[in-house]
Amino acid sequence: MICQRVKREIERRARDALVRTAVALREDLVSSGTMPFESGHLQNSATYVDVGRIGQGKVAVVSDTVYARRKFFHPEFEFDRSVNGRAGGRWFDAYVVGGKRDFVRSTFSRNL
Repeated sequence: MICQRVKREIERRARDALVRTAVALREDLVSSGTMPFESGHLQNSATYVDVGRIGQGKVAVVSDTVYARRKFFHPEFEFDRSVNGRAGGRWFDAYVVGGKRDFVRSTFSRNL
């Protein structure tokens, strides 16, 4: 009985830490100025944390616009850098293979 309660509490805290980590990733992504910015729609309201599969231990940071995929996978576009100075494609790469690749792990550890 106590073991089940402890297990459920650990799982609850892990899910909460996962959501807070995804929110921190989104905030860091926006503040880094690497997303394309014309009207601000892509980075401000069209990029959000999807918690639809939190019960499976999964969350996602989603950029949900028609043009997000095109801009993400085609960094050769001429990006307007007047608002976001480092705007370009593949804006999540820094967190996967670049200088911020430890961001998610360390943020999750702090949140847990």
